Amino acid sequence: MKKSRSKNQSTAKSRACSPSGETFDRRASELTELLGACRELSDILNPRELYAAFAGILRSKFGVLKLGLFVYDGQQAAFELVFSHGLGKLNYKFKSDKKDLWQTLLKGTPFPVVDRDGEPLFPSFLEKQDLKVLPSELWVPLVMRGEVIGILTVGRKAGRKPFDDFDLYFLQQIGAQAAVSINTCRLYERRRKEKEDLDKTLQNLSLLYDIGKAMNFISDLKKLLQFILNQAIDITAAEKGSIMLYDPETNRLNIRVLAGLEDTDYQEKVNCNEIECRSFRPGEGIAGQVFLSGNPMIVNNIREDEVFIASETSFVRSIACIPMVVYSDVIGVINVTNKKGGQQFDDEDVRMLKAVADQAAVAINKAQLWDLAVTDSLTGLYVRRYFMVKLQEEMHRADRYNKTLSVIMVDLDKFKNINDTYGHAAGDRALKAISQFLQKNVRDVDAIARYGGEEFVMLIPDADKDAALCLAERLRDELSRIRVGDLPQITISLGIASYPADGTDIEDLIKKADVAMYAAKQAGRNKAVKYSDNIKLVRPSSSPPEESLAAL
Repeated sequence: MKKSRSKNQSTAKSRACSPSGETFDRRASELTELLGACRELSDILNPRELYAAFAGILRSKFGVLKLGLFVYDGQQAAFELVFSHGLGKLNYKFKSDKKDLWQTLLKGTPFPVVDRDGEPLFPSFLEKQDLKVLPSELWVPLVMRGEVIGILTVGRKAGRKPFDDFDLYFLQQIGAQAAVSINTCRLYERRRKEKEDLDKTLQNLSLLYDIGKAMNFISDLKKLLQFILNQAIDITAAEKGSIMLYDPETNRLNIRVLAGLEDTDYQEKVNCNEIECRSFRPGEGIAGQVFLSGNPMIVNNIREDEVFIASETSFVRSIACIPMVVYSDVIGVINVTNKKGGQQFDDEDVRMLKAVADQAAVAINKAQLWDLAVTDSLTGLYVRRYFMVKLQEEMHRADRYNKTLSVIMVDLDKFKNINDTYGHAAGDRALKAISQFLQKNVRDVDAIARYGGEEFVMLIPDADKDAALCLAERLRDELSRIRVGDLPQITISLGIASYPADGTDIEDLIKKADVAMYAAKQAGRNKAVKYSDNIKLVRPSSSPPEESLAAL
Protein backbone atom coordinates (compact mmCIF):
# COMPACT_ATOMS: atom_id res chain seq x y z
CA MET A 1 0.00 0.00 0.00
CA LYS A 2 2.79 2.41 0.88
CA LYS A 3 4.50 1.81 -2.43
CA SER A 4 1.28 2.35 -4.37
CA ARG A 5 0.48 5.64 -2.57
CA SER A 6 4.00 6.89 -3.04
CA LYS A 7 3.82 6.06 -6.72
CA ASN A 8 0.56 7.98 -7.16
CA GLN A 9 1.93 11.05 -5.36
CA SER A 10 5.01 10.97 -7.53
CA THR A 11 2.86 10.80 -10.69
CA ALA A 12 0.69 13.80 -9.58
CA LYS A 13 3.78 15.81 -8.72
CA SER A 14 5.38 15.14 -12.06
CA ARG A 15 2.13 16.08 -13.89
CA ALA A 16 1.88 19.37 -11.98
CA CYS A 17 5.46 20.18 -12.77
CA SER A 18 5.05 19.46 -16.45
CA PRO A 19 4.17 22.37 -18.80
CA SER A 20 0.75 20.93 -19.57
CA GLY A 21 -0.01 20.45 -15.88
CA GLU A 22 0.96 24.01 -15.02
CA THR A 23 -1.16 25.37 -17.88
CA PHE A 24 -4.18 23.37 -16.74
CA ASP A 25 -3.85 24.49 -13.12
CA ARG A 26 -3.41 28.13 -14.08
CA ARG A 27 -6.31 27.92 -16.52
CA ALA A 28 -8.54 26.52 -13.77
CA SER A 29 -7.38 29.18 -11.33
CA GLU A 30 -7.92 31.95 -13.90
CA LEU A 31 -11.42 30.73 -14.74
CA THR A 32 -12.35 30.50 -11.08
CA GLU A 33 -11.05 34.01 -10.46
CA LEU A 34 -12.78 35.28 -13.61
CA LEU A 35 -16.08 33.71 -12.58
CA GLY A 36 -15.93 35.40 -9.17
CA ALA A 37 -15.05 38.76 -10.75
CA CYS A 38 -17.92 38.51 -13.25
CA ARG A 39 -20.36 37.67 -10.48
CA GLU A 40 -19.16 40.66 -8.48
CA LEU A 41 -19.72 43.03 -11.41
CA SER A 42 -23.11 41.57 -12.32
CA ASP A 43 -24.48 42.34 -8.82
CA ILE A 44 -23.75 46.10 -9.01
CA LEU A 45 -26.38 48.53 -10.34
CA ASN A 46 -24.76 51.83 -9.37
CA PRO A 47 -22.47 53.08 -12.18
CA ARG A 48 -19.90 54.72 -9.90
CA GLU A 49 -19.65 51.62 -7.73
CA LEU A 50 -19.34 49.46 -10.85
CA TYR A 51 -16.47 51.54 -12.27
CA ALA A 52 -14.60 51.42 -8.97
CA ALA A 53 -15.13 47.65 -8.56
CA PHE A 54 -14.00 46.96 -12.15
CA ALA A 55 -10.84 49.00 -11.67
CA GLY A 56 -10.23 47.36 -8.28
CA ILE A 57 -10.34 43.87 -9.82
CA LEU A 58 -7.74 44.82 -12.45
CA ARG A 59 -5.46 46.58 -9.99
CA SER A 60 -5.57 43.58 -7.68
CA LYS A 61 -5.05 41.13 -10.53
CA PHE A 62 -2.28 42.85 -12.45
CA GLY A 63 -0.91 45.46 -10.07
CA VAL A 64 -1.24 48.15 -12.73
CA LEU A 65 -0.39 51.64 -11.48
CA LYS A 66 -2.30 53.54 -14.14
CA LEU A 67 -5.59 52.85 -15.85
CA GLY A 68 -8.50 54.77 -17.30
CA LEU A 69 -12.07 53.73 -18.03
CA PHE A 70 -13.93 55.50 -20.83
CA VAL A 71 -17.66 55.05 -21.41
CA TYR A 72 -19.30 55.92 -24.72
CA ASP A 73 -21.92 58.68 -24.72
CA GLY A 74 -24.13 58.18 -27.77
CA GLN A 75 -25.72 61.63 -27.56
CA GLN A 76 -22.36 63.39 -27.71
CA ALA A 77 -20.72 60.67 -29.87
CA ALA A 78 -17.74 60.78 -27.51
CA PHE A 79 -15.87 58.64 -25.01
CA GLU A 80 -15.85 60.18 -21.54
CA LEU A 81 -13.35 59.29 -18.81
CA VAL A 82 -15.52 58.06 -15.93
CA PHE A 83 -12.86 56.49 -13.70
CA SER A 84 -9.07 56.71 -13.49
CA HIS A 85 -6.28 55.51 -11.27
CA GLY A 86 -2.82 57.03 -11.22
CA LEU A 87 -3.74 59.73 -13.75
CA GLY A 88 -4.41 62.55 -11.29
CA LYS A 89 -7.50 64.72 -11.57
CA LEU A 90 -7.95 64.19 -15.27
CA ASN A 91 -11.19 65.38 -16.82
CA TYR A 92 -11.11 64.05 -20.34
CA LYS A 93 -13.25 63.01 -23.28
CA PHE A 94 -12.54 62.37 -26.94
CA LYS A 95 -14.77 62.11 -29.99
CA SER A 96 -15.29 58.70 -31.53
CA ASP A 97 -13.83 58.25 -34.98
CA LYS A 98 -15.49 55.37 -36.78
CA LYS A 99 -12.65 55.19 -39.29
CA ASP A 100 -9.47 54.95 -37.22
CA LEU A 101 -9.32 51.92 -34.92
CA TRP A 102 -13.11 51.45 -34.91
CA GLN A 103 -13.02 48.03 -36.56
CA THR A 104 -10.25 47.03 -34.17
CA LEU A 105 -12.36 48.11 -31.22
CA LEU A 106 -15.41 46.21 -32.49
CA LYS A 107 -13.49 42.92 -32.27
CA GLY A 108 -13.56 43.24 -28.49
CA THR A 109 -10.01 41.89 -28.19
CA PRO A 110 -7.32 43.65 -26.10
CA PHE A 111 -4.60 45.13 -28.28
CA PRO A 112 -1.33 46.98 -27.60
CA VAL A 113 -1.06 50.67 -28.38
CA VAL A 114 2.74 50.85 -27.96
CA ASP A 115 5.57 48.65 -29.26
CA ARG A 116 8.28 47.00 -27.19
CA ASP A 117 10.22 50.24 -27.07
CA GLY A 118 7.22 52.16 -25.78
CA GLU A 119 6.61 53.99 -29.05
CA PRO A 120 2.94 54.53 -30.05
CA LEU A 121 1.56 52.15 -32.67
CA PHE A 122 -1.17 54.60 -33.71
CA PRO A 123 0.62 57.95 -33.51
CA SER A 124 -1.67 59.86 -35.91
CA PHE A 125 -4.84 58.77 -34.10
CA LEU A 126 -3.41 59.43 -30.63
CA GLU A 127 -2.17 62.84 -31.68
CA LYS A 128 -5.42 63.70 -33.44
CA GLN A 129 -7.45 62.84 -30.34
CA ASP A 130 -4.82 64.25 -27.96
CA LEU A 131 -4.56 60.88 -26.22
CA LYS A 132 -0.83 61.04 -25.52
CA VAL A 133 -1.72 62.17 -22.01
CA LEU A 134 -2.82 58.60 -21.31
CA PRO A 135 0.20 56.39 -20.49
CA SER A 136 -1.27 53.15 -21.88
CA GLU A 137 0.18 49.83 -22.95
CA LEU A 138 -3.10 48.09 -23.78
CA TRP A 139 -6.56 49.09 -24.83
CA VAL A 140 -9.37 46.75 -23.88
CA PRO A 141 -12.58 47.36 -25.85
CA LEU A 142 -15.79 46.82 -23.90
CA VAL A 143 -18.13 45.47 -26.56
CA MET A 144 -21.65 44.08 -26.34
CA ARG A 145 -23.73 42.91 -29.34
CA GLY A 146 -21.58 44.76 -31.81
CA GLU A 147 -21.75 48.02 -29.84
CA VAL A 148 -18.71 49.64 -28.25
CA ILE A 149 -19.79 50.42 -24.68
CA GLY A 150 -16.41 51.71 -23.53
CA ILE A 151 -12.64 51.43 -23.59
CA LEU A 152 -10.28 50.42 -20.81
CA THR A 153 -6.76 51.86 -21.08
CA VAL A 154 -4.20 49.87 -19.08
CA GLY A 155 -0.69 50.96 -18.13
CA ARG A 156 2.32 48.79 -17.35
CA LYS A 157 1.89 45.59 -15.39
CA ALA A 158 3.56 45.30 -11.98
CA GLY A 159 7.25 44.42 -12.30
CA ARG A 160 7.11 45.66 -15.91
CA LYS A 161 6.21 42.14 -17.00
CA PRO A 162 4.46 41.78 -20.35
CA PHE A 163 0.81 40.72 -20.55
CA ASP A 164 0.72 37.05 -21.58
CA ASP A 165 -2.05 35.06 -23.24
CA PHE A 166 -3.72 34.25 -19.92
CA ASP A 167 -3.78 37.94 -19.02
CA LEU A 168 -5.22 38.94 -22.39
CA TYR A 169 -7.91 36.26 -22.14
CA PHE A 170 -8.83 37.46 -18.64
CA LEU A 171 -8.97 41.08 -19.84
CA GLN A 172 -11.13 40.15 -22.84
CA GLN A 173 -13.64 38.20 -20.74
CA ILE A 174 -13.82 40.65 -17.85
CA GLY A 175 -14.14 43.45 -20.41
CA ALA A 176 -17.12 41.70 -22.01
CA GLN A 177 -18.76 41.29 -18.60
CA ALA A 178 -18.03 44.95 -17.78
CA ALA A 179 -19.73 45.99 -21.02
CA VAL A 180 -22.86 44.02 -20.09
CA SER A 181 -22.83 45.38 -16.53
CA ILE A 182 -22.36 48.99 -17.68
CA ASN A 183 -25.24 48.62 -20.12
CA THR A 184 -27.39 47.09 -17.35
CA CYS A 185 -26.55 50.02 -15.06
CA ARG A 186 -27.52 52.45 -17.80
CA LEU A 187 -30.87 50.74 -18.33
CA TYR A 188 -31.48 50.60 -14.59
CA GLU A 189 -30.58 54.28 -14.15
CA ARG A 190 -32.80 55.20 -17.09
CA ARG A 191 -35.76 53.29 -15.66
CA ARG A 192 -35.12 54.66 -12.18
CA LYS A 193 -34.98 58.20 -13.56
CA GLU A 194 -38.17 57.62 -15.56
CA LYS A 195 -39.89 56.35 -12.42
CA GLU A 196 -38.64 59.32 -10.41
CA ASP A 197 -39.83 61.69 -13.12
CA LEU A 198 -43.21 59.98 -13.24
CA ASP A 199 -43.54 60.04 -9.45
CA LYS A 200 -42.53 63.70 -9.40
CA THR A 201 -44.99 64.51 -12.18
CA LEU A 202 -47.82 62.80 -10.30
CA GLN A 203 -46.81 64.56 -7.10
CA ASN A 204 -46.67 67.92 -8.87
CA LEU A 205 -50.05 67.35 -10.51
CA SER A 206 -51.54 66.47 -7.14
CA LEU A 207 -49.93 69.53 -5.59
CA LEU A 208 -51.18 71.82 -8.35
CA TYR A 209 -54.67 70.34 -8.03
CA ASP A 210 -54.66 71.01 -4.27
CA ILE A 211 -53.37 74.55 -4.82
CA GLY A 212 -56.03 75.26 -7.43
CA LYS A 213 -58.77 73.85 -5.21
CA ALA A 214 -57.60 75.90 -2.24
CA MET A 215 -57.50 79.09 -4.31
CA ASN A 216 -61.19 78.70 -5.15
CA PHE A 217 -62.08 78.96 -1.46
CA ILE A 218 -60.01 82.08 -0.66
CA SER A 219 -61.80 85.30 -1.56
CA ASP A 220 -59.74 87.68 0.59
CA LEU A 221 -57.05 89.09 -1.72
CA LYS A 222 -54.32 89.43 0.91
CA LYS A 223 -54.82 85.88 2.20
CA LEU A 224 -54.92 84.58 -1.37
CA LEU A 225 -51.64 86.31 -2.26
CA GLN A 226 -49.96 84.97 0.88
CA PHE A 227 -51.18 81.45 0.13
CA ILE A 228 -49.94 81.62 -3.47
CA LEU A 229 -46.54 82.98 -2.44
CA ASN A 230 -46.01 80.35 0.26
CA GLN A 231 -46.83 77.58 -2.24
CA ALA A 232 -44.40 79.05 -4.80
CA ILE A 233 -41.63 79.19 -2.19
CA ASP A 234 -42.29 75.62 -1.05
CA ILE A 235 -42.38 73.95 -4.46
CA THR A 236 -39.11 75.59 -5.55
CA ALA A 237 -37.34 75.15 -2.17
CA ALA A 238 -36.61 78.88 -2.09
CA GLU A 239 -35.77 80.92 1.00
CA LYS A 240 -38.16 83.80 0.39
CA GLY A 241 -40.25 85.57 -2.20
CA SER A 242 -42.69 88.31 -3.12
CA ILE A 243 -45.72 88.97 -5.29
CA MET A 244 -45.95 92.22 -7.22
CA LEU A 245 -49.21 93.45 -8.79
CA TYR A 246 -49.55 96.02 -11.54
CA ASP A 247 -51.39 99.26 -10.77
CA PRO A 248 -52.65 100.75 -14.06
CA GLU A 249 -53.38 104.11 -12.41
CA THR A 250 -49.74 104.68 -11.48
CA ASN A 251 -48.23 102.39 -14.17
CA ARG A 252 -46.10 100.71 -11.48
CA LEU A 253 -45.48 97.21 -10.15
CA ASN A 254 -46.06 97.25 -6.39
CA ILE A 255 -45.04 94.64 -3.82
CA ARG A 256 -48.24 93.36 -2.23
CA VAL A 257 -46.93 90.51 -0.04
CA LEU A 258 -43.58 89.24 1.21
CA ALA A 259 -42.69 85.89 2.79
CA GLY A 260 -39.55 84.30 4.23
CA LEU A 261 -37.82 87.48 5.47
CA GLU A 262 -35.79 87.25 8.66
CA ASP A 263 -37.17 90.64 9.71
CA THR A 264 -40.73 89.44 10.35
CA ASP A 265 -41.82 92.82 11.77
CA TYR A 266 -40.86 94.58 8.55
CA GLN A 267 -42.51 91.81 6.53
CA GLU A 268 -45.76 92.12 8.50
CA LYS A 269 -45.83 95.90 8.08
CA VAL A 270 -45.39 95.58 4.33
CA ASN A 271 -48.11 92.93 4.12
CA CYS A 272 -50.44 95.18 6.13
CA ASN A 273 -49.70 98.18 3.86
CA GLU A 274 -48.06 100.07 6.73
CA ILE A 275 -44.81 100.39 4.77
CA GLU A 276 -44.55 101.09 1.08
CA CYS A 277 -41.72 99.24 -0.67
CA ARG A 278 -40.05 100.45 -3.81
CA SER A 279 -42.23 100.08 -6.91
CA PHE A 280 -41.01 99.37 -10.44
CA ARG A 281 -41.93 100.68 -13.85
CA PRO A 282 -42.64 98.13 -16.61
CA GLY A 283 -39.24 97.18 -18.04
CA GLU A 284 -37.33 98.24 -14.91
CA GLY A 285 -35.30 95.53 -13.19
CA ILE A 286 -35.90 91.80 -13.58
CA ALA A 287 -39.54 91.97 -12.43
CA GLY A 288 -40.21 94.89 -14.78
CA GLN A 289 -38.69 93.06 -17.75
CA VAL A 290 -40.68 89.89 -16.99
CA PHE A 291 -43.86 91.98 -16.71
CA LEU A 292 -43.16 93.76 -19.99
CA SER A 293 -42.19 90.65 -21.97
CA GLY A 294 -44.56 88.18 -20.34
CA ASN A 295 -41.72 85.61 -20.26
CA PRO A 296 -40.20 83.93 -17.17
CA MET A 297 -36.63 84.76 -16.20
CA ILE A 298 -34.04 82.98 -14.07
CA VAL A 299 -30.88 84.67 -12.79
CA ASN A 300 -28.71 82.33 -10.73
CA ASN A 301 -25.91 84.82 -10.13
CA ILE A 302 -27.31 88.25 -9.36
CA ARG A 303 -23.87 89.85 -9.08
CA GLU A 304 -23.20 89.15 -12.74
CA ASP A 305 -26.56 90.46 -13.95
CA GLU A 306 -26.81 94.15 -14.73
CA VAL A 307 -30.61 94.08 -14.94
CA PHE A 308 -31.09 93.34 -11.24
CA ILE A 309 -31.67 96.41 -9.07
CA ALA A 310 -30.28 95.70 -5.63
CA SER A 311 -31.30 97.27 -2.36
CA GLU A 312 -29.63 97.18 1.01
CA THR A 313 -32.29 94.85 2.41
CA SER A 314 -32.68 92.44 -0.51
CA PHE A 315 -29.84 89.94 0.18
CA VAL A 316 -30.62 88.17 -3.09
CA ARG A 317 -28.23 85.61 -4.60
CA SER A 318 -30.51 84.10 -7.23
CA ILE A 319 -34.04 84.74 -8.44
CA ALA A 320 -36.78 83.15 -10.53
CA CYS A 321 -39.46 85.56 -11.76
CA ILE A 322 -42.71 84.36 -13.36
CA PRO A 323 -45.44 86.52 -14.95
CA MET A 324 -49.11 86.09 -14.02
CA VAL A 325 -51.23 86.37 -17.15
CA VAL A 326 -55.02 86.66 -17.54
CA TYR A 327 -56.54 86.85 -21.02
CA SER A 328 -53.12 87.80 -22.47
CA ASP A 329 -52.75 90.66 -19.95
CA VAL A 330 -49.94 90.46 -17.38
CA ILE A 331 -51.36 91.46 -13.98
CA GLY A 332 -48.21 90.94 -11.91
CA VAL A 333 -45.22 88.71 -11.18
CA ILE A 334 -44.20 86.05 -8.65
CA ASN A 335 -40.60 86.29 -7.41
CA VAL A 336 -38.81 83.50 -5.51
CA THR A 337 -35.24 84.05 -4.37
CA ASN A 338 -32.26 82.13 -3.03
CA LYS A 339 -32.84 78.41 -3.65
CA LYS A 340 -31.94 76.48 -0.52
CA GLY A 341 -28.77 74.41 -0.23
CA GLY A 342 -26.90 76.64 -2.65
CA GLN A 343 -28.76 75.05 -5.58
CA GLN A 344 -29.77 76.87 -8.75
CA PHE A 345 -33.23 77.48 -10.13
CA ASP A 346 -33.85 75.35 -13.22
CA ASP A 347 -36.40 74.70 -15.97
CA GLU A 348 -38.40 72.38 -13.71
CA ASP A 349 -38.82 75.23 -11.21
CA VAL A 350 -40.04 77.46 -14.03
CA ARG A 351 -42.54 74.84 -15.21
CA MET A 352 -43.97 74.42 -11.72
CA LEU A 353 -44.05 78.16 -11.03
CA LYS A 354 -45.74 78.81 -14.37
CA ALA A 355 -48.44 76.26 -13.53
CA VAL A 356 -48.99 77.95 -10.17
CA ALA A 357 -48.90 81.42 -11.75
CA ASP A 358 -51.50 80.47 -14.36
CA GLN A 359 -53.93 79.37 -11.65
CA ALA A 360 -52.96 82.27 -9.40
CA ALA A 361 -53.58 84.89 -12.08
CA VAL A 362 -57.19 83.79 -12.56
CA ALA A 363 -57.81 83.59 -8.81
CA ILE A 364 -56.18 86.99 -8.17
CA ASN A 365 -58.11 88.62 -10.99
CA LYS A 366 -61.33 87.24 -9.55
CA ALA A 367 -60.38 88.41 -6.05
CA GLN A 368 -59.47 91.87 -7.36
CA LEU A 369 -62.84 92.20 -9.06
CA TRP A 370 -64.50 91.04 -5.85
CA ASP A 371 -62.44 93.55 -3.88
CA LEU A 372 -63.57 96.36 -6.16
CA ALA A 373 -67.17 95.35 -5.58
CA VAL A 374 -67.07 94.98 -1.78
CA THR A 375 -64.35 97.35 -0.55
CA ASP A 376 -64.04 101.11 -0.32
CA SER A 377 -61.36 102.42 -2.67
CA LEU A 378 -59.96 104.95 -0.16
CA THR A 379 -59.89 103.01 3.09
CA GLY A 380 -59.81 99.39 1.90
CA LEU A 381 -62.67 98.61 4.31
CA TYR A 382 -65.89 96.90 3.27
CA VAL A 383 -68.55 99.04 1.64
CA ARG A 384 -71.79 99.55 3.51
CA ARG A 385 -73.89 97.27 1.28
CA TYR A 386 -71.59 94.26 1.69
CA PHE A 387 -71.33 94.86 5.43
CA MET A 388 -75.09 94.55 5.69
CA VAL A 389 -74.92 91.15 3.95
CA LYS A 390 -72.22 89.99 6.40
CA LEU A 391 -74.27 91.25 9.34
CA GLN A 392 -77.35 89.39 8.13
CA GLU A 393 -75.33 86.15 7.79
CA GLU A 394 -73.91 86.53 11.31
CA MET A 395 -77.37 87.18 12.76
CA HIS A 396 -78.61 83.94 11.19
CA ARG A 397 -75.59 82.10 12.61
CA ALA A 398 -76.22 83.62 16.05
CA ASP A 399 -79.82 82.37 15.91
CA ARG A 400 -78.72 78.89 14.83
CA TYR A 401 -76.15 78.43 17.59
CA ASN A 402 -77.79 80.58 20.26
CA LYS A 403 -74.96 83.12 20.15
CA THR A 404 -74.81 86.87 20.45
CA LEU A 405 -73.03 89.54 18.43
CA SER A 406 -72.35 93.25 18.75
CA VAL A 407 -72.21 96.21 16.42
CA ILE A 408 -69.96 99.20 17.11
CA MET A 409 -70.53 102.51 15.36
CA VAL A 410 -67.41 104.68 15.16
CA ASP A 411 -67.24 108.35 14.22
CA LEU A 412 -64.24 110.68 14.08
CA ASP A 413 -64.61 113.65 16.40
CA LYS A 414 -64.70 117.09 14.72
CA PHE A 415 -63.40 115.65 11.46
CA LYS A 416 -64.91 118.58 9.53
CA ASN A 417 -62.33 120.84 11.17
CA ILE A 418 -59.49 118.76 9.71
CA ASN A 419 -60.91 118.99 6.19
CA ASP A 420 -61.55 122.71 6.53
CA THR A 421 -58.15 123.52 8.05
CA TYR A 422 -55.76 121.07 6.38
CA GLY A 423 -57.62 120.17 3.21
CA HIS A 424 -59.37 117.07 1.94
CA ALA A 425 -56.08 115.32 1.02
CA ALA A 426 -55.05 115.47 4.69
CA GLY A 427 -58.50 114.22 5.63
CA ASP A 428 -58.09 111.26 3.27
CA ARG A 429 -54.72 110.42 4.85
CA ALA A 430 -56.33 110.45 8.27
CA LEU A 431 -59.18 108.18 7.12
CA LYS A 432 -56.69 105.68 5.61
CA ALA A 433 -54.50 105.70 8.73
CA ILE A 434 -57.44 105.15 11.08
CA SER A 435 -58.86 102.40 8.83
CA GLN A 436 -55.53 100.56 8.91
CA PHE A 437 -55.37 100.97 12.68
CA LEU A 438 -58.86 99.50 13.13
CA GLN A 439 -58.18 96.57 10.78
CA LYS A 440 -54.95 95.71 12.53
CA ASN A 441 -56.50 95.73 16.00
CA VAL A 442 -59.51 93.47 15.52
CA ARG A 443 -59.85 89.73 14.97
CA ASP A 444 -59.96 88.08 11.55
CA VAL A 445 -63.59 87.13 12.17
CA ASP A 446 -64.55 90.76 12.82
CA ALA A 447 -65.69 92.95 9.93
CA ILE A 448 -65.31 96.72 9.46
CA ALA A 449 -67.01 98.92 6.88
CA ARG A 450 -66.93 102.57 5.94
CA TYR A 451 -70.50 103.54 6.78
CA GLY A 452 -70.41 107.18 5.76
CA GLY A 453 -67.90 109.99 5.16
CA GLU A 454 -65.96 109.68 8.45
CA GLU A 455 -68.15 107.06 10.06
CA PHE A 456 -67.32 103.37 10.43
CA VAL A 457 -69.27 100.34 11.58
CA MET A 458 -67.82 97.18 13.13
CA LEU A 459 -69.31 93.68 13.38
CA ILE A 460 -68.02 91.71 16.37
CA PRO A 461 -69.35 88.11 16.36
CA ASP A 462 -69.64 86.06 19.58
CA ALA A 463 -69.37 89.17 21.76
CA ASP A 464 -71.93 90.64 24.11
CA LYS A 465 -72.13 94.37 24.95
CA ASP A 466 -69.58 94.17 27.77
CA ALA A 467 -67.02 92.38 25.60
CA ALA A 468 -67.64 94.84 22.78
CA LEU A 469 -67.26 97.76 25.19
CA CYS A 470 -63.83 96.44 26.29
CA LEU A 471 -62.74 96.34 22.64
CA ALA A 472 -64.17 99.82 21.98
CA GLU A 473 -62.38 101.31 25.00
CA ARG A 474 -59.08 99.74 23.95
CA LEU A 475 -59.40 101.08 20.39
CA ARG A 476 -60.42 104.53 21.63
CA ASP A 477 -57.56 104.73 24.13
CA GLU A 478 -54.83 103.52 21.73
CA LEU A 479 -56.02 105.68 18.85
CA SER A 480 -56.04 108.80 21.03
CA ARG A 481 -52.25 108.41 21.43
CA ILE A 482 -51.52 108.07 17.71
CA ARG A 483 -50.55 111.04 15.54
CA VAL A 484 -51.15 111.12 11.81
CA GLY A 485 -48.40 113.23 10.27
CA ASP A 486 -48.66 116.87 11.31
CA LEU A 487 -52.40 116.66 11.99
CA PRO A 488 -53.73 117.40 15.47
CA GLN A 489 -54.74 114.56 17.74
CA ILE A 490 -57.67 112.58 16.35
CA THR A 491 -60.20 110.95 18.67
CA ILE A 492 -63.24 108.79 18.06
CA SER A 493 -66.61 108.27 19.67
CA LEU A 494 -68.10 104.78 19.74
CA GLY A 495 -71.56 103.35 20.32
CA ILE A 496 -72.30 99.66 21.02
CA ALA A 497 -75.48 97.65 20.51
CA SER A 498 -75.91 93.86 20.73
CA TYR A 499 -78.05 91.26 19.01
CA PRO A 500 -80.59 90.13 20.03
CA ALA A 501 -80.71 92.15 23.25
CA ASP A 502 -80.97 95.58 21.58
CA GLY A 503 -82.52 94.75 18.24
CA THR A 504 -83.76 91.80 16.23
CA ASP A 505 -83.27 93.17 12.72
CA ILE A 506 -80.44 94.97 10.94
CA GLU A 507 -81.99 98.44 10.79
CA ASP A 508 -82.96 98.39 14.44
CA LEU A 509 -79.53 97.18 15.58
CA ILE A 510 -77.64 99.76 13.51
CA LYS A 511 -79.97 102.52 14.75
CA LYS A 512 -79.40 101.57 18.39
CA ALA A 513 -75.60 101.57 17.93
CA ASP A 514 -75.90 104.95 16.18
CA VAL A 515 -77.88 106.37 19.08
CA ALA A 516 -75.25 105.16 21.55
CA MET A 517 -72.48 106.70 19.43
CA TYR A 518 -74.17 110.14 19.44
CA ALA A 519 -74.68 109.80 23.17
CA ALA A 520 -70.89 109.38 23.45
CA LYS A 521 -70.42 112.61 21.48
CA GLN A 522 -72.87 114.49 23.66
CA ALA A 523 -71.02 113.21 26.71
CA GLY A 524 -67.90 115.05 25.57
CA ARG A 525 -66.55 112.90 22.66
CA ASN A 526 -63.62 110.45 22.85
CA LYS A 527 -65.87 108.01 24.70
CA ALA A 528 -67.51 104.61 24.22
CA VAL A 529 -71.14 104.11 25.23
CA LYS A 530 -73.34 101.00 25.40
CA TYR A 531 -76.88 101.37 24.15
CA SER A 532 -79.61 101.54 26.75
CA ASP A 533 -83.28 102.46 26.59
CA ASN A 534 -82.49 105.29 29.04
CA ILE A 535 -80.36 107.18 26.49
CA LYS A 536 -81.93 110.47 25.52
CA LEU A 537 -80.27 112.72 22.97
CA VAL A 538 -80.48 116.43 23.71
CA ARG A 539 -80.68 118.61 20.59
CA PRO A 540 -80.74 122.42 20.46
CA SER A 541 -84.30 123.52 19.76
CA SER A 542 -83.17 125.96 17.08
CA SER A 543 -81.60 123.24 14.86
CA PRO A 544 -83.13 120.33 12.95
CA PRO A 545 -82.08 116.90 14.32
CA GLU A 546 -79.78 116.10 11.35
CA GLU A 547 -77.83 119.37 11.57
CA SER A 548 -77.38 119.20 15.34
CA LEU A 549 -76.05 115.65 15.17
CA ALA A 550 -73.75 116.40 12.22
CA ALA A 551 -72.12 119.19 14.20
CA LEU A 552 -70.95 116.64 16.73
